[in-house]
Amino acid sequence: MLDKKLREVMELLGGKAVIKEGDQFFVVMNLREFKKIKQESLEGLTKQDLIDKINNNIATWKFIQEQKQTESIELEELGDIPDQEIVYEKA
Repeated sequence: MLDKKLREVMELLGGKAVIKEGDQFFVVMNLREFKKIKQESLEGLTKQDLIDKINNNIATWKFIQEQKQTESIELEELGDIPDQEIVYEKA
């Protein structure tokens, strides 16, 4: 069974949570929510619509990964700045 705190967080987030373990991400949701998403996302799609949807999801995922990588690089670069180089001025 789910941990009590995890269950509370999931209820606050609308029944869904994303968990990161190492380099992998997992989506946790109840079965009712999963079935609902599955039916809504595939119902009435043609083969081409489904291919377009998959391609859009991949493009979105790639964009997010590139954005996270850029943020990570910027934070690493900020960490290399010695404290003596930071100057504060009043406006």
